[in-house]
Parts: sequence; C-alpha cells; structure tokens
Amino acid sequence: MGLLGGLGLAGVFYAAAEYEHMTGWKWALASIAVSATIKTLFPLSFIFVLPAQFGLFCVMWWMNSKRQAALEVERAASQDADRRGRQDRVQRAREQASPEPSDRDAARAAREEAALRERQERVRRVREERERSERAQAERDKERPAG
Repeated sequence: MGLLGGLGLAGVFYAAAEYEHMTGWKWALASIAVSATIKTLFPLSFIFVLPAQFGLFCVMWWMNSKRQAALEVERAASQDADRRGRQDRVQRAREQASPEPSDRDAARAAREEAALRERQERVRRVREERERSERAQAERDKERPAG
C-alpha cells in the first residue's frame, strides 16, 4: 500500500468526517499518521494498515456518538430554557392584562361609587329645578288677581 493508498484512506476519512459534521482534515491527517506509523513499525506488512484504519474508524464513530449525545443534551437544555422563557412571558402578560382580583374589585367599587354620585347629583339638580319652577308658578299665581 503506497502513497496513493494512504491518500485514498485519508480521503475516505475526510469525506466521512465531513458527512458527520466533524473536522475532516483532522481525521485525514490522523489516517495518514496511522498509515505512516504502521509502515515504519512493520515495513513490509501492509496487512496491518487495514485493521489500524478500522480502529481509527471506530474511534471516529465513538467521537461522533459522543458529539451527538452532547448536542442532544445541549438541544434539550436550550428547549427547556426556551420553554421556561415562554412561560415567564405568558405569565407576565397575564399579570399585566388582568390585575389582581383585589385591584379589580377596588376599581369596580370605585366605578359604582362614581355612578351613584352622578345619579344623586342628577336627582338633586332635577329636584332643585322642579322646586324653582313650582315657586315661580306659585309667585305667578299670587300676582294674578283671583277671579
């Protein structure tokens, strides 16, 4: 297995790592390093290169599964934080939209009291107007001679 074989395996690792959203050039360099190490330790035995590359592939698979698990944990945490944030916003909106029951009761009581005062004022004005008109009528009746 010569230079082309080593570069071919490096290309395979690069493509696999990029496919899994990992850094491809690091895995390609690791593949070249594994191939070079096996060739220097066992100069005429290219058969050891394939098991070493398979071991490197297993390491890449393990790293990818760890990365995906961490990504899932991070995604779940961000979803939980988003959910809590939405719940807080909804709670604040509810509090702003509808004041406390005691505040609502106090506002209703104040409106009722203002309406009562307004009705009493209208009744008082009508009564005063009627009394004035009755007095005016009585004075006109006194001014007219009887008979």
